[in-house]
Amino acid sequence: MEIQVFVKGKKEPIIYKGDRIDVLDLELQGNNYKQIRCFKKGFSKSELIQSDIILRIKENLKQK
Repeated sequence: MEIQVFVKGKKEPIIYKGDRIDVLDLELQGNNYKQIRCFKKGFSKSELIQSDIILRIKENLKQK
C-alpha cells in the first residue's frame, strides 16, 4: 500500500509505503494534524503533518 501526501510549497508529494497505512485526524493544543502511521513487518512509525498545509492525499493500492 502507498499514499502520496501533497503539501503546500512542495512540487513532489511525500510518499509513504507499508503493509498498512492509517491516516487519523488529531487535535493537539488547538492545532489540527493528520497522523500518518505506516506499518511494515509488524513495526510502525508515525508522523504528524499540520492539516492546513495538506492539499490532498492520494491512495495507491499496489499488488505484489
